[in-house]
Amino acid sequence: MNKTTNKTEDKRTDADQRKYALEVYNIIHQLGIPAHLRGYEMIKTAMNELYNDPDMIYAMTRELYPAVAEIHNREPEQAERNIRHAIEASRADDETWRKVLGTIRPICNSEFLATMGEVIRIKLAGVA
Repeated sequence: MNKTTNKTEDKRTDADQRKYALEVYNIIHQLGIPAHLRGYEMIKTAMNELYNDPDMIYAMTRELYPAVAEIHNREPEQAERNIRHAIEASRADDETWRKVLGTIRPICNSEFLATMGEVIRIKLAGVA
């Protein structure tokens, strides 16, 4: 019986992670972040890492950037810079930023990723 329960939990977790990844994509798309930038993929990777370990947001330089960089075969400094560049390259106006994330630019990487994660968690919880 435990094996069945574990399989069900695994499926639910996979489904939850897919929903989370879809919401990440939706927000990136709404903000008009260009898909051809390395930072676009790195934001998606960072959000996936934060989904698996939310406490990484408190250790961006020590944990999150190195994890993202390793996945993309880059240096942590490049991951940080690419994410920042993607955020700055957003084509959305301030009203769209306010609507999607509840804030306007300028916004730093950690604030962007933390706010994005919180918005998604609230939406998936059915509160918003």
